[in-house]
Formats: sequence, structure tokens, C-alpha cells
Amino acid sequence: MKKKILLIASLSMLALAACNKSETPAAEGDAAKTAEAPAAPVAEMPPPITAQETYRCADNTIVHVDFLGKNEAADIRVGDKTAAAVRVKAEAPAAPAEGEAAPAADAPAGPLKSEDGKTMLSGSGKQINLKLADKGAQACKSN
Repeated sequence: MKKKILLIASLSMLALAACNKSETPAAEGDAAKTAEAPAAPVAEMPPPITAQETYRCADNTIVHVDFLGKNEAADIRVGDKTAAAVRVKAEAPAAPAEGEAAPAADAPAGPLKSEDGKTMLSGSGKQINLKLADKGAQACKSN
């Protein structure tokens, strides 16, 4: 009796294992469509962090700044290092007029600005000038 139950159980498991394979034409067509679909374009890598500084501003606000690339962008965190960062970027340089030299690529022209234009940063190193969205412009010095 036990041998019959074991034999029936093993045969039923074998039958169920065979049912797991999908051979429907619709499933094969979907696989072919996804294989032919073009891959999504690769997003451009963000610039590397080139310097990190902590500043104390005139109103005693602590600001953490990560400078990116060749001073082309920066991430500003107010208060805690884990706070949400505000990204400020250099504005795209205007095309030089005919006969004029192109501006240097190492130093952006003008301050770095956020997309909404409410946060601005200029300078680097030991002293920066910073205008936050909810505060006026002020000088900040490295600790």
C-alpha cells in the first residue's frame, strides 16, 4: 500500500513539473518584442565631488557644500550633513561673438544658481557668498 502511494505521489509531481513550461505562441511573441525593443539611453554621469567644505555663515547657520566637477555645480546642505541637498549649477555660457575668445572652462562665469533661482553660491575655498531661498545674501567662512 505504501509503495503505491509513493509511486502515485512521485508520478503526480513529475506531471506537475512538466506543466510548468510555457509553450504558448503569445508568450514567445512577447519575448521577441522585448528582445527587439531598443535599450533606454544611458543617462550622463553626474560630475565627481572635487571638494567638501563646512561653512559658518554670518547668521550662525552651518552649511555643508560639496563642490562638483570644475566648480560647475555644488550641493548645499543647511544644518545637518544628512539634510536634503539643493543643487546649484553654473548657467550655460553664452556663445562668444565672432572673433572673441571662448571663456575659460575651469571657472564658471557668475554665481551658481538653483533651478528656481532662489539659491545662489559664489566663490570657493575658505570663503563663499551664499544666498539661500529663505534668507538674504551673506558671507560664509570655512570652519
